[in-house]
Amino acid sequence: MAVALSAATVSAQGLKFGVTAGLNIPSFSGDLGKNMESTFGFQAGVVADYGLTESFSIAPELLFSQRGAKPKSGGDAITLSYLQLPINATYKIAVNDNSKVLVFAGPYVGYGISSSEEKPYTFGSVDDGNMLNPLDFGLNIGAGYQFGSIFAKAQYNLGLTNVLNKEAETDGSNGNIAITVGYLF
Repeated sequence: MAVALSAATVSAQGLKFGVTAGLNIPSFSGDLGKNMESTFGFQAGVVADYGLTESFSIAPELLFSQRGAKPKSGGDAITLSYLQLPINATYKIAVNDNSKVLVFAGPYVGYGISSSEEKPYTFGSVDDGNMLNPLDFGLNIGAGYQFGSIFAKAQYNLGLTNVLNKEAETDGSNGNIAITVGYLF
């Protein structure tokens, strides 16, 4: 009986799909970030919102996301493009019948697909002359506001993996502030 009631509650909350896009303000930390400063990028993708209760949902996204930084001394920015999968636990605080404040957190995993730079700042094996580790893992935390099917979010991604391959003599991880908007169908 409890299982049937739980299944009915979950199906009553529903699964929604949507699209999202926004501005990234990425940076590097560690040794890699010492002589670098934030730059701008963008992210865009699809989102799902699986309501477990009226106030709590799991919201995975599949994003194309630009990361990187630019040298403080001038010069071209290093833009790293990732396919990223954040999976957020979202708590929704009702403001009225059609509006909610969103608070969310969760892990993300990313895979580097391209770099604006030539070797050595490309993804792949160090044996092939590449310095960048294509795998990125970290934590995501943020807040937002949802009005009907439209939402806006501000979030911070804290990278926990070294962006550089193990053989590199320095370390650095991704950091990112993102401001996004989206629509749930």
